[in-house]
Amino acid sequence: MSYFAQLPHNHPLNQVPNPLAEWDSEELAKTYLKSSLPIVAPGGRVPSVQTRLQMLRVRMFELEALRKSNHAVTKFDRDLALVLYERKFLLWLNFPIRSLPDEILTMIFRYVVWSSVGAIEANHHRFSLTWACRRFRALALSDATLWNSVWFRDSAPWERSLAFIQRAGMAALDIRIDEKCGPKGSAHDKPPKYPQITVPQIKDILAVLKPRIGQLRVLVVALANIEVVEAFMDGLSKAGPLAALEAIEVRRTGQPHQWPKEKSAGAGGHLALSAHPIPKLMCLSLNGVTTNWNALPTSNLRTIDLRRMALEACPTSDRWTEMLRTSRDLFKLLLDGAGPQLGPKHQHLGIARPVDLPSLGDLKIGSMSCVYAMHLLAHMNAPRLMSLTLMSLVMQDYGPLIEMLKGRFPEVRMLQTHGLWVAKTDVNMEHAVRWFESMPHLKLYKFSQTASHLLDVLLADPRGYRAPGEMDTRPAGGQEGKRPVLCPELDTVQSEGQQEKDMSTLAKGRKDLGVMLKRVYTRLSDAGGIKPEEAVRISESVGQLCMVSLTQMIPEEGAINEEMSNAFGIERRR
Repeated sequence: MSYFAQLPHNHPLNQVPNPLAEWDSEELAKTYLKSSLPIVAPGGRVPSVQTRLQMLRVRMFELEALRKSNHAVTKFDRDLALVLYERKFLLWLNFPIRSLPDEILTMIFRYVVWSSVGAIEANHHRFSLTWACRRFRALALSDATLWNSVWFRDSAPWERSLAFIQRAGMAALDIRIDEKCGPKGSAHDKPPKYPQITVPQIKDILAVLKPRIGQLRVLVVALANIEVVEAFMDGLSKAGPLAALEAIEVRRTGQPHQWPKEKSAGAGGHLALSAHPIPKLMCLSLNGVTTNWNALPTSNLRTIDLRRMALEACPTSDRWTEMLRTSRDLFKLLLDGAGPQLGPKHQHLGIARPVDLPSLGDLKIGSMSCVYAMHLLAHMNAPRLMSLTLMSLVMQDYGPLIEMLKGRFPEVRMLQTHGLWVAKTDVNMEHAVRWFESMPHLKLYKFSQTASHLLDVLLADPRGYRAPGEMDTRPAGGQEGKRPVLCPELDTVQSEGQQEKDMSTLAKGRKDLGVMLKRVYTRLSDAGGIKPEEAVRISESVGQLCMVSLTQMIPEEGAINEEMSNAFGIERRR
């Protein structure tokens, strides 16, 4: 008799509607392991387990033969699922893991830890390995790579995190420092639910890291208090050479929103990352924090992410140009309320020569005026750009920016507009049509809080917006007189926070033009998305309607990111 047949009727394993399709489900396995029901006969002797496995194998073949010879196959599905399920557990129990050599066990341990989802699960896996038995504990503690990723999420004096650093030995260190927070609150609530890190405490952490400063590979710091951030930056710059540092992120989460101009000087500020060279630095992310831009190494930068800086805290236009020129391998550029300084002489975008960025594949700009956004674009020439994001551009009419964008990025595959306002004028509509027409390879469009008439542009006939001399020289597909369609490769859209009927109008219009959308991603109204009746209208005009969160990465976006990585030779890391 199968031990799984002993399960009570209301057990979750008995509530599965299609047991044969889900017998290998990870969730079912977790459910059973949490129960107190037996899996093998008492004692678990190896000969009896082997005998049981052979019996299950024979029974499995018998049931499969019955299913093939009987039209009512579903009546055997549950019995076969139970056999497959019990056999899987017995094989797990009978696996001779203790006979594996140490080097194989070490590789398995690494896969267990490195495949974790989040810091909590990773810590649980590490602890479980040290709790299993004496041999497992010795192997786990002797492998420095299991402990070299440290997140200071425990309370001061951070005994657990400091123990991880000690166990990491001489391995490269990936360190994250953040104020402790709970699942339902933030460390920066007013009043804080948890104590914030103080200046003396951040100095204590730096004192621990100082002897290992040359081992730092990734450093992520998120702090609320501006004095604590200054103390951290000052201590880091004096700690010693950051010879192995590849990525650094410093994020200030508290007020004031922008790094204040009174704490900025010269080319941006006195807070240098290090008094020594940082030869391997590839990723720089500063959010609400500035640095000494003249002392910043840029020759190896692949990612620049700057946010929330007063103009006085930003690099000068000349220094920014020099930074771009020396960052020949720059792949991702994100500027949200930050960028090069804008002086009186730049009000008319008088940049003599934009910098060529042949490796730039991903550009995000937001939270800036129209003139400033145009000033930023005037510094660069990135003809191979494949992902463009415009966000929080709602302070004024951004029609001139749209005009500047037309023809600028012909290789774009993914466009995102999250908060974009363009006044509904004939001139702006003409520029918008010409902009979308200049992106013939656009495949995915993600938008939220975007002007409805900007979406209507995707249904426009571009021939009505061309100069007279262009009317007969640009037929669609080589067929004279056939109406061209903007962005003919666009087959996927994702939206949220739009006016009612925006999405259904776009979907029906594209279907009527003969370029029906394959997939539309959105959310229902109970989660801040569309209403059910709107979902019905959309589903009538698209191949598939999917309900997801706006922040969730959809498969099409992952495919485009993969295409970008391959096109630019970027190694994608978790």
